[in-house]
Amino acid sequence: MQQYPHYQDLVLVGGGHAHAIVLQMWAMRPLHGVRLTLVSPQSQTAYSGMLPGMVAGHYDHDDAHIDLARLCRAAGARFIRARVEAIDPELRTITMPGRPDLEFDLLSIDVGSAPAQKIPGADKATPIKPVDAFWGQWQQLQKEIGTSKKTLAIGVVGGGAGGCELSMAVAHALREPIGDGRVSVHLVTRGEQVPEQFPPMAQALVAKEMQRLQIQVHENWSVAAIETDGVRASDDRFLPLDSVMLCTGTGAPGWLADSGLERDQAGFLRVDNTLRAPGHGHIFAAGDVASFADRPLPKAGVYAVRQGPILFHNLRATLTGKPLRPFRPQRDFLRLLSCGSRRAVAVRNGLALAGGALWQWKDHIDRKFMDRFSELPLEMESSRSGSDEVISERDGQHLAPMRCNGCGAKVGADALSRALASLPPQQSPLLHRGIGDDAAVMQVPAGELLVQSTDQLRAPVDDPWLFGRLATLHALSDLFAMHARPATAQTLVTLPLAAEALTRRDLHQLLAGAVLELNRHGCVLGGGHTSEGTEFQLGLSVNGFAPEEQLLEKTGAQPGDCLILCKPLGIGAILAAEGQGKAHPNWVEAVHATMLQSNASAAEILARHSARTLTDITGFGLLGHLLETLGGETPLGCTLYVDALPLLPGAQTCAREGWLSSLQPQNARALAQVANPAPWQEGPRWPLLVDPQTCGGLLGSVPVERARACVQALHEAGYSQAAVIGEVASVTREERGTPVHLAATNPQKNCG
Repeated sequence: MQQYPHYQDLVLVGGGHAHAIVLQMWAMRPLHGVRLTLVSPQSQTAYSGMLPGMVAGHYDHDDAHIDLARLCRAAGARFIRARVEAIDPELRTITMPGRPDLEFDLLSIDVGSAPAQKIPGADKATPIKPVDAFWGQWQQLQKEIGTSKKTLAIGVVGGGAGGCELSMAVAHALREPIGDGRVSVHLVTRGEQVPEQFPPMAQALVAKEMQRLQIQVHENWSVAAIETDGVRASDDRFLPLDSVMLCTGTGAPGWLADSGLERDQAGFLRVDNTLRAPGHGHIFAAGDVASFADRPLPKAGVYAVRQGPILFHNLRATLTGKPLRPFRPQRDFLRLLSCGSRRAVAVRNGLALAGGALWQWKDHIDRKFMDRFSELPLEMESSRSGSDEVISERDGQHLAPMRCNGCGAKVGADALSRALASLPPQQSPLLHRGIGDDAAVMQVPAGELLVQSTDQLRAPVDDPWLFGRLATLHALSDLFAMHARPATAQTLVTLPLAAEALTRRDLHQLLAGAVLELNRHGCVLGGGHTSEGTEFQLGLSVNGFAPEEQLLEKTGAQPGDCLILCKPLGIGAILAAEGQGKAHPNWVEAVHATMLQSNASAAEILARHSARTLTDITGFGLLGHLLETLGGETPLGCTLYVDALPLLPGAQTCAREGWLSSLQPQNARALAQVANPAPWQEGPRWPLLVDPQTCGGLLGSVPVERARACVQALHEAGYSQAAVIGEVASVTREERGTPVHLAATNPQKNCG
């Protein structure tokens, strides 16, 4: 497959419906030369049409959510999981908390709407948005209802279509406790009938559905305040409620107020009929966040869905210099309201119908829409139409057709110097010469030894800042395993071929992530080297110091020692599954959280508890590194407790399905040194014994009398899955070839 260098950065902020469609269409018809990036705080986005069904119990969470990370992979787009808190249209930057600004050439915003906290006491209620927070609260409420012995009153504030659908979904889900009198559901509306602004025929049908579900509707009730035990009306009437859900009007995200972009009275972004921000030809908006000056539209998902293809065309047209298309919303459209049970009300042109067949129709439409994203293959090059469309040499950006080797493959001086200038000063009493000199010069503290290690990774993630952090933690882990104190580091960076501006942006993000983790651990960047290549790679040479008597090695355990593993296994398998589009987003998020957990504190805890050996579990997997620990001057064996191995969520599923790392076959040779493989070979934990780990945990051998306290200290320090996973044993000459014995658990509890 031909690789095209990137010339322009197109960034999508928010994972709304319009952006999901842009990504889906981009996967079918990419524009080569453009680097597409999605920035979203969640890796899954809810489809509004299925939310009532999810609350009612007709759909599970995944049925009603689009996997944005997988969609990005199918589209060849980068996915950055972060929350945007500001944009600068003039500097063309996006600000996210805790990380460097992201630059863009073309921007699209589809962040939806936020709860409009206009009612006093709104913080005491549960808003329908953000959906993930609401879903967690709803699940917790269902658990409380299942265990509570008192009668509970649940209220939904908001008489629009959304509030009606939510109240009916809640009533259906709680039909049993409602039937036996333990729960009552209330809908509070300021209007005279619900749904507000619907034709009388539809209101009459919805009223019948609510009556069937035993929902108590409180009309002409203008909520003045939400209190801890109910809601109070403007005329001082009070409705006691144990739980309040808000489904009222929404507002624009607050950070747009300082964007410098034109907004309407509610704070939403003004756009023209091409979805472009007035006066800013490089910024577009769609979905709920967009507001049309000539024709205000209701905040309905149907408009966002229909804006998707127009947005896709206009973004491409802007990049290629072609005419834009206008978005022409329908004056009226078919509305299908879920009615709790598998029934729906259909409304159009003042007419309305209700019935089960309508719900089946709605279900078919919704599932067909979701299939557009879930069934999108990851490799689509052979079927992509228009894939020969390429932008290049934009704005004077010219890349020589032949790329040199040797020093001719270095990143240009200007891009390098600007990226380095953006970093915080890298100063240390131990670093006499650093960035800017031909070589780094270090002072070795008196009475200490220099400890060095080198590591290099291909990018396991799309986000260069996150990659910089992970590669740095991975490299520093070798120093932690030796119980050395990090001091200085040098980097070896390989960047994919791109226009100079994009190369500088990548280098800035990458080094910012690396320096963040270096500085957190008392380490400074002393220099490095950059070059062009086909893949994103980062290598680090890290230097640390330690008194000789403080150093820990990977050999030297004694029979009876307990083996303690600090972090869960399964990183390699889950990353492999992600590459195939098989990993659940929650698995991937757990992997990232585990990889970002530094081993520094774990090393100190193990050392305080008299660890005799220490090593980090990385590319060779648990068994490969364990065998190194057992293979000292006096060969040792061990019993490994298979059921005690801490695992990441999804790891066993990946192993069971065969979604394993490409290094797995080589690592699997170590399994030949297991003395009793037969009972375990068919189980899902067997391949995880040799699963390669990136930023894996530490493995230490600790005297048996210190093991329990050590694990407790690790738990208190945040290593929640740290566990005793085995016991060191002596071996006979005959057992040296198969020194590892497997057992389900520790039958004698020798190691706590």
